[in-house]
Order: sequence, then structure tokens, then C-alpha cells
Amino acid sequence: MSAVLDPAPAPASAPLSRAAISRRLVRFGRPVLPPLAASLVCRVVGQLLGIALLAVAAAGAARVADDPAAPLAPTVWTLVALSLLKGVLRYLEQLTGHAVAFRALAMLRVDFYDRLAPQAPAGVLSRRTGDLVNRATKDVDRVEVFFAHTLVPAVSAVVVPVVVLVVLAVRYDPVLALVLLPFLVLVGAVVPAWGREPSAVAATRVRAARGRIAQLVTESLQGVREVLAFGAETRRRAQARALADDVGLGLDGLAAWTARRRAANAVLLVAAVATVALVGAARVSSGALGWADYAVAVVLALAVFTPVLAVEDVAPDLEQAFAAARRIWRVTDAPPATTSPEHPVPLPDGPLDVRFEGVTFTYPAPEDDDAGGAPQGPRRRVLDGLDLHVPAGATTAVVGSSGSGKSTLVNLLTRAWDPDEGRVLLGGVDVRDVALEDLRRHVAVVGQSTYLFNDTLAANLRLAAPDATDAQLEDACRRAALHDAVVAMPDGYATRVGEMGERLSGGQRQRVAIARALLLDAPVLVLDEATSQLDVATEAEIQDALAEAARGRTVLVIAHRPGAVRTADRVVHLGRPGT
Repeated sequence: MSAVLDPAPAPASAPLSRAAISRRLVRFGRPVLPPLAASLVCRVVGQLLGIALLAVAAAGAARVADDPAAPLAPTVWTLVALSLLKGVLRYLEQLTGHAVAFRALAMLRVDFYDRLAPQAPAGVLSRRTGDLVNRATKDVDRVEVFFAHTLVPAVSAVVVPVVVLVVLAVRYDPVLALVLLPFLVLVGAVVPAWGREPSAVAATRVRAARGRIAQLVTESLQGVREVLAFGAETRRRAQARALADDVGLGLDGLAAWTARRRAANAVLLVAAVATVALVGAARVSSGALGWADYAVAVVLALAVFTPVLAVEDVAPDLEQAFAAARRIWRVTDAPPATTSPEHPVPLPDGPLDVRFEGVTFTYPAPEDDDAGGAPQGPRRRVLDGLDLHVPAGATTAVVGSSGSGKSTLVNLLTRAWDPDEGRVLLGGVDVRDVALEDLRRHVAVVGQSTYLFNDTLAANLRLAAPDATDAQLEDACRRAALHDAVVAMPDGYATRVGEMGERLSGGQRQRVAIARALLLDAPVLVLDEATSQLDVATEAEIQDALAEAARGRTVLVIAHRPGAVRTADRVVHLGRPGT
């Protein structure tokens, strides 16, 4: 079972502060907190040992300066032991830290898929594919930085200085601890907050622009033939260059603020050591502090900034992690267009009729993810009070012009969306009362565009029936007029079809989709422009095969022209709303 990001996530449009994002990520990361705590302990103890190494070396040098005959062996062996222990702790810190990183990556990606899957198909098809993939990969990689490289350094940047200040105040001189404290606060808290808002804007710009680049590359690769055929490669390169410049401007903004903060920290570090040295010298002159303790105090003042400065090292990546988290949640927090009912009603056995009663539907306006999910453009009404009955066991064809809502009937029947008004009945049961999995087992759809995975022909066919035998595959392909073409291929049913089925013709891809639907053996068969890419002879052959396969089934055929539905028992003409 996958982890859940948040039992009550904020709405996608609600702005999330850094604190809110951090709290939500910590809640999500509860399974990785134990190894993260182990990494933290190793880091804190290791950094304290690193500071102790310098302090022991400084104390030993001071003793030799006071007494050249003082033995060095105890100091040397102490340094050796501390170094070895520090090395072991560093290894354990890296081991546990990377374990956390890999597990967090897996959790984030699984959670992204688990939250995206219920939104399909409506919530997926309405988004830009390349940008969606970028969020699932690159943005998730960025969020992982929060677990692997932010929490532990941030906590150690507080714990280590506190321990060092306590030791400095109790063991050496409380005045020097008080002198050092404000510098640590400035470096650890004030400077990292400097320029936080413009850095956040720049990080958001970078993540959004990289998502658009991913979309541009995806479209250019998928449409490479069209790009070359129309000589659009120069324009596409110009678009890519403009987006790359946008990324560069965002990175420049992040780099500028990073440079300013690091310069400020360098000045504060020098000022802190100098101030401690001057105040310490005065304390030595007054007799309140010995020279050996003075040397150790100055070394501590220098070394204690190492864990504090690490906060600034992760600040640019952290801003991008927060921006990436916002982009991910803008997708995953969106409610699914349809959900299974809490108490589903089973569908009756036997042939099922389909009925649309007073159905009105308006497609939602597309959203601009980079504008916080704001709707872009007006909503489009495609059905207005439609009444349509598809009798059980018969073939009903729906024809009409583009935009009349023919394919929308399929989307409402399979519950890609639910109607605004009215209802859709399958076998007398409102489809909203049927479990989504059960509904889609009873309705097989052959669309006008067929997606094939880069796998074998047999594997693509078994998408509908994973346990189908070779004989069943062959039977379905014969009924779809595909078998002869398959056996003519060098590898037969083991032939790899290529990405998106590019090694098959358009007609072959369409026949694969028909064979896949036949394998599902659903009582309702929907053909949405299923023969639109076939030649006249093949179309007639497949229609005759489908007429045979449709016996005892309810068939809904969607087409533009009446001639494409010659085997239908009845033909319904669908007009646009208002016509």
C-alpha cells in the first residue's frame, strides 16, 4: 500500500507557504523518518567530532607553545581516534541518507501515479503530456531534495551550534559565547531569508519553463514527420531557444541571490572570528581567560560555522523543491471527474440496453497549470436535453457533423465525465451507481485513435484480456480481419509494433483495437469512428466481421457519414445544440 501525501490536501488554487509545504512533506515522509533520524545523529556527531579535531589540535599546539617538552603522543592518538570515528560516521550518514533518498523517490512517484490514475481519462487527456511527464520525473526528483539534503542539514545547523555554544560558555568563557551568538543567528536565520521571495519566483519560473520544454520536445518527437514536412524545424528550434532563455533567466535570478547571500556570509564569518579574537584577547589580558583556552575558543568560533553555512548551500535547491511540490500537487490534488460509488449496484446479466435521458453536458474549460489552474476560455456545451435509446442486442448508429457530441456519448457512457443534467442508464442502472471497474468490463470501446505500446502485438492484444490464450488471440484477430496480416510478419504475434505502433499501418492499428475489444467480450460494444482509417474494401470486410461478432451484443456505432454504418439496425442523426 502506498503512502498518502496528505489526508486533507489543500485546494489546488490555494497558495502554500514554505512552512505548509514542509509540514505536508514531513507528514508524507513518515515512513522514512527513522532512517532519516539515524542519518541526522551520524551527521551531528560527525560534525561535532570535526570541530573537536580542530579544538584538540589547537589545545595541543597551545600546550607545546607553553611547554616544548610536553608529550605529543596523547594528542596525536586522540586525533587519530577522532578521525577514524568521524570517517565511520560519515559513511553511515551517507548510507542512511541515500537509503532515504531512494525510498522517498519511490514513494513520491508511486503516490503521484496513485493520485493521477483516478483522474483518468478526463484529468489526464486535458493536460499536456510532456509537462505531465516532467512533473512525474524531474519535479519529483527535486522534491526528493527536501528529504535527502534539507531536513538533516537544517536540524544539524541548529543542534551543532547550540552544543558548541554551551561547551564554549561552560568550559571556556561565557562572554565569548555571547559574542558569537548573534553572528550565528545572522548566518543561520537572517541571511538565508534575504531574497527569499524573488528566489521563489525564479525557482517557479525555472520549473514551469522546464515543463514547457519537456512538452515542446515531446510534441516535436511525436510530430517529427509533420515538422519536417512543413519545414517547421527552424521555428521549433526558436521556441526551444526562447524557453531555454526563460530557464536561464530563472537560474540567473537564483544564482544572483545565492551569490549575495554567500558574500554576506563570508563577511559575517570573518567578522565573527575577528570579534571573538579581539574580545578573547582582551579577556586574556584581564586574566579571565588563559592563552590555551583562547586558542581553542578562536578555533571553535571558526569551525562552528561549517554546519550553519550548509543551510545556504541547499537554499537554491530547496526553493526549486518547494516550486516542484506546488506543481506536483496542482495535478495530484485535483478531484477526479468521476469516482466509484460507495455502495455500487451490480449490472444485470445478459444483453444490456443503453439509455440517455435528458442529458445535458458542457465540457469544462481547459486549465492553465502554470497560472495556478485558472480556467482558460469559455466552457463548451455539446449536449442539451438529449434523449436516446440504444436497444439491447441491436446495432444503433449515431451520425452527425463534427462537434455534435457523438463522441461525448461514449465519454458519458464510460464515465470519463458525468452529465450536468439527466442520467445515463446501462441495463436500467444509472452508470453513476455502478463501480467504474465493473462498468468498463461491460463496455468495450474502439476509438478513432488507437494507442499501442512499444511491445509485441500479442502483449498489446492482451491489454484487454491478460489471460487470453494464443487461440483466443488468433480468433479475435480473424474476426477483425487482422490474422492474415499478422502471420505474414516475420515474428507473427511476437512482432514488436514500435512506439505508438509506428511499425503498423493505420488500418492495422485500427484492427488491433477492434481485436482487443473483441477479446474483452463485453456485452456492449462501442465503435467510435472505428473504421475511419481503413480503405473501402477493408472497411466493408471488417463491418461484416463486426456484424457477426455483434450478435447478442448491444452495439453503438459513432460515425460521420451514413454510408459507414450500413450494417446498423437503426440510424440516429445528432445535431449540434441550438440547431
